Amino acid sequence: MTALNSWVSNLSGFKKYLLAFVLGTLIAAALPPLNLIFLLPVSFTGLLWILGTSTTRRQAFLAGWWFGWGQFIAGLYWIGVAFTVDAKTHALLMPLPVLVLPAILAIFSGCATLVTHMSKSHSLARIFIFSGAWMALEYVRGVIFTGFPWNVIGYSWSGILPVLQSTAFIGVYGLTLLTIFGSSLPSLFGEANTSRKTAAFPLATTAVIFAILYAVGIARIPSSATENFDDATLRIVQPNIPQSDKWKPDLLLEHLRKIVRLSLSQEGATPRYFIWPETAVPYYLTTTKQLQKELAQIIPTGGAIVTGAPRRDPVVQQYWNSLQVLGEAGDILDVYDKQHLVPYGEYMPLRSIMVATGLSKIIPALDQMSDFATPDSSAKKVIFVPGLPPARALICYEIVFPWEIASETAFSWILNITNDGWFGTTSGPYQHFAMTRTRAIEQGVAVVRAANTGISAIIDPYGRVPAELALNDTGYLDGGLPLPIPERTLYARHGEAIPIGLVFAFFAIGIVLHRRLRKNTGLPS
Repeated sequence: MTALNSWVSNLSGFKKYLLAFVLGTLIAAALPPLNLIFLLPVSFTGLLWILGTSTTRRQAFLAGWWFGWGQFIAGLYWIGVAFTVDAKTHALLMPLPVLVLPAILAIFSGCATLVTHMSKSHSLARIFIFSGAWMALEYVRGVIFTGFPWNVIGYSWSGILPVLQSTAFIGVYGLTLLTIFGSSLPSLFGEANTSRKTAAFPLATTAVIFAILYAVGIARIPSSATENFDDATLRIVQPNIPQSDKWKPDLLLEHLRKIVRLSLSQEGATPRYFIWPETAVPYYLTTTKQLQKELAQIIPTGGAIVTGAPRRDPVVQQYWNSLQVLGEAGDILDVYDKQHLVPYGEYMPLRSIMVATGLSKIIPALDQMSDFATPDSSAKKVIFVPGLPPARALICYEIVFPWEIASETAFSWILNITNDGWFGTTSGPYQHFAMTRTRAIEQGVAVVRAANTGISAIIDPYGRVPAELALNDTGYLDGGLPLPIPERTLYARHGEAIPIGLVFAFFAIGIVLHRRLRKNTGLPS
């Protein structure tokens, strides 16, 4: 290990940054769908060795920035696939998600290594400071400028369900903090001034901690299946409509007929509720009374259709990406409008500046983009379906924001409708599903997910998946609605206060260790 660290130290500046870039790309393989979690110690150990050779703030920032750029290019390449759906219109925008967005997100990684460098800490103190800084900047990345909390390191455990149970107590950001800390500790073995004993003790302690997390997770997961609510037979429909065909005017009616045919299939259980994906109904359902009446004819007695559909206010000419509940009498019983829109996907940020500078004219796709409206802050988050307990509604990527799940109105399950058809057979839909699964564990409630092209599933409060439709499958799945856990989880009660508190604790420990090291070596603190 010392020899490897010495080899890294002797690399030229550009070669070090290239190595940081390559190490960053390995992070993507540690995340879903591959979950090669053993690559994390390789990546973070190498990054800390590179950081240890930085003599200026600029070098420290660039070490993290190159690492982050590699991480986000490899981890978010799938966003670029969406721009191939209508390549003639959107080809000019391709560099934005493939290169520019990762370059912007990498700033947070660069800031984490910069903070670590400025702390002037060494040995174990540096690991504590680095872990706290990385997680804190991950959190900032998730909230600033509407936020983008994608590919958070804690999701690397999504393939090991017992460890993922810890998110019920500390959230995915708390698990991220512990994961980064454990992945960074092997770097101590490469430091010439750190004894093997000094390095081995914290590594062994961390191994014990994760062993305890695994054991607690095993004990937490019931041996039997979760019981279901009575009379809550669901049919989730996955029509698997290619995104390139989805909004072709001459195919809209056939798409809707396909969903109806799947809903009415006689094979399987007799459903009471049909759950359809985001924009499954490609018409303005709330203002089309005839369509409401026609669809109501297929609704079982006492049931409902819960579907995504665009919503329009013809008076003020505003549009919403909406989830709607259609009752058996043909009336819209409840509506949820998407509250966290996707920048450049559902609205154009800084539109006035784009227009004033003429940039929107240079790139036709920006000039032609229309915006969905955002409901005000008082808009409802919980929907009510007749005969079912209240549900927290979330459309598409709203579910990746852990802190946005909370609601003043109590809910017993989460309903997530989405359309990942833009991203084909890439890692994107798998990453999205892993985050959805984690929300079930954090909140201790079931998640019912209906996706146009997959992955559709019923997820129980422990993250288990009793029923699932694979990516790009056409069909439906029948199942019950799992009951929530008896009491709300620790994370559901206290939210981000727990992982943020852990960050402050890590910083405090790092500072204390740093001062002790300075005192023992006779250097000023």
